[in-house]
Amino acid sequence: MEDKKGRYIEIEEAIGYGQPVPSRTYSELLPDTHINENPVELQEVSYTAAGKGHRKAYSYRPETSLSFNSDPPPRAKLHKHDYFELLFVVSAHLEMQIESRLCQFYRGDVCILNCSTRHAEHYEPDTELFYLVLSPDYLLNFPRGEGPALSPELWRFFSKALHGSLLQNKDYVAFQWRGDNMPVILRRVMTEIRGIFTEKTPGYPLFVRGQVCRMFSILSDPQYYETKFVDLGTDESFSLAFSAKQVLDKTNYRMSKLQLAEQLNYSAEHINRVFQHHYGCTIPTYNRRICLKRAAELLRETPLPVHEICRQLGFVNRTNFYILFEQEYGLTPAEYRRKNYL
Repeated sequence: MEDKKGRYIEIEEAIGYGQPVPSRTYSELLPDTHINENPVELQEVSYTAAGKGHRKAYSYRPETSLSFNSDPPPRAKLHKHDYFELLFVVSAHLEMQIESRLCQFYRGDVCILNCSTRHAEHYEPDTELFYLVLSPDYLLNFPRGEGPALSPELWRFFSKALHGSLLQNKDYVAFQWRGDNMPVILRRVMTEIRGIFTEKTPGYPLFVRGQVCRMFSILSDPQYYETKFVDLGTDESFSLAFSAKQVLDKTNYRMSKLQLAEQLNYSAEHINRVFQHHYGCTIPTYNRRICLKRAAELLRETPLPVHEICRQLGFVNRTNFYILFEQEYGLTPAEYRRKNYL
């Protein structure tokens, strides 16, 4: 797509990120990196069960908003940022891929992603999130004595990125909400920041900075959050294989290599190779073995007819099921049931 001046503009396919920018400024060098030119920005994202998505961004610039219809919900591509991203889950659940690991977050949870940590949100109906964008310069330029009230561990996380190799650290921090109910206190901070950016009264950047300090103080308080620091620099291969297994198990082992590759943002060949390395078989073989294992359980433990077992497990060709089952167990399904029915 070209703007009125003929410059190529790359439009974000996933909601919740910074403003589109001319692609030549970064796409050739950092094709998977999202850019945000604001030192701090609050983003509010929602996706309804009716297929309507909304994204609003609040910063020093005028408010921006985006609405769209999408059914099923959009799936972000694996990407990273030129900023730290703090994600606050308002809805009941969010699944997100971080590097090669599938992660589950629940209402009230928070995740802070390092700039170089690739990730992809898996939006679902009724998703509601806040994002807080913080540039490295914004964190570095806090006047001495006015910096965020960070725990020593959280300060080391930021220091490693800010003063070390910003483009190589593959880590993030997960904050698990300790309470049973919605953490109103942190949501209030987000809405306060939204209100400050909306009204823009004189001196408002100082008020925003105060709310950022307040937010970090809440996150660092063990009575509110349990903190987990995760470094993915050494376990990418196993994490990818384990994430693939999680997806296969959740989808009843009927997902193809290509479908899995699309969901995990890695090539089918690479996923299959690391999966075989860690689990001793290819993805199609794993699918077949687990399905046949489930079929054997149903034959042993239920009176279901074979055609109903085939239907439940997704086998369209019953003859093919008989052949595969006999190859795996050395007996036909009927013979296996007669010998093993409980």
